[in-house]
Amino acid sequence: MLTIKTATISQAWRKAMKDLYNNGRATENDEIFRDEAMIIEVEDAIQDLFDIRFGMPKGQVDTISHYLLTGEHADQVTHDWTKIYRKRLFDSEPNQIQNVIEYLREKPNGKRAQASIWKQEVDIHGSIAPCLQILWFQIIDGKLDIHVHMRASDCYGKLLMNMNEFVALQRYVAGELSVEPGKYTHFIDTCHFNTADREKIEGVIKTL
Repeated sequence: MLTIKTATISQAWRKAMKDLYNNGRATENDEIFRDEAMIIEVEDAIQDLFDIRFGMPKGQVDTISHYLLTGEHADQVTHDWTKIYRKRLFDSEPNQIQNVIEYLREKPNGKRAQASIWKQEVDIHGSIAPCLQILWFQIIDGKLDIHVHMRASDCYGKLLMNMNEFVALQRYVAGELSVEPGKYTHFIDTCHFNTADREKIEGVIKTL
């Protein structure tokens, strides 16, 4: 397992890229060439959120983050997984994020502020399956921490986008609770590099 500890989100992505490339497990899978479990811990989830070397434009990342929170501009969201997250977190019964907010209003020290994504009866054989599994929230020292659990993440093409959308969600929930955002922790069962992106990945690695 790779452990990434940094001050900011963009620093975490850069270190994840470098550590996965240098220390990740080489695979015999034709589709991916590095693979490793990873935990990322970020102290400041407010500033320094993006890096222009990421494989997706910032405007597109911002649109995805905005859609997750509001459901707006769905036609501009190319990431189908985020549409699953939006539906299962906000747009289905129960509204899991609203339940988390109401729970923490009643019990600021509670340990059950969790939203679950995976539906085995649908996802285990589905055409696409959500990478996000669980979101867990806790108020510590007057700030809202978030734990993000993902089964898989494409380090080059998706990870920084994922961190941005879930940081946006952390900030939204914190605002509803009138507290500041706290630490951001991200668990990934398989953080990987896709073979199809190898040339682009190695180009980024040379600049880190």
